[in-house]
Amino acid sequence: MAWKELSIEEVAESLGVSTDEVRAKQALMRLIAKARKEQELSQQDLAKKVGVTQGRIAQIESGVGTAKVSFDVLLNILAILGFGFKIVTKKAA
Repeated sequence: MAWKELSIEEVAESLGVSTDEVRAKQALMRLIAKARKEQELSQQDLAKKVGVTQGRIAQIESGVGTAKVSFDVLLNILAILGFGFKIVTKKAA
């Protein structure tokens, strides 16, 4: 089965992580792709700023290797794209 055909639950189980982690990483990956395009940067341009290859940016934007991409890498890329961060606590439902 192709990875794009897997549900969030199946991806999380196959990676040995929580569904919350998969969802959060995928949201950050989508934000990276959107911000890069809005800033009219190519993947190569962003890769140079981040210090990685264009192929690595393509992997991150596509969601390939979600488990291997840490939150600090994703947040670093977003910081390079001009984002700031604020961590807040969630109240239990």
